Amino acid sequence: MDNNNVLLNISIDGSVENIWKVLVDESTFNECFEHIKMKCKEWRVGETVKFESQKNNEIIVDEAMITSILENERLRYNYKKQNTNHEIEVTFSLKPSGNFTYLTIEGKDFVNEFDRSHSENAWINMMQAIKKYVQKK
Repeated sequence: MDNNNVLLNISIDGSVENIWKVLVDESTFNECFEHIKMKCKEWRVGETVKFESQKNNEIIVDEAMITSILENERLRYNYKKQNTNHEIEVTFSLKPSGNFTYLTIEGKDFVNEFDRSHSENAWINMMQAIKKYVQKK
């Protein structure tokens, strides 16, 4: 695998619909993740998703432009951190298998190894949070 890519998978004991809801429903996302808030007016190609967090008493707003969306199956966007023009392509894919759903997160085009590693760790934590949230429902 290319050093500039991240590919992560996790199996979750939950439905595709419940996991999808965490990814695209503001109130569900914000309930699942306590340190980051998400906003999006409309979930369609070309719309912007905003992710707001706080670091050292400063509000940080990262943005992502949706490039592909297929309900309960795939969400792809170009993610841009605050104060940068560099975009990372991020894809969330869902695949049902019996009572389980496989969630895959793929990231491409990182600016450097630190950025790649930081994103990979953040997504591992994100996947664990989604799994914990969906399985307790």
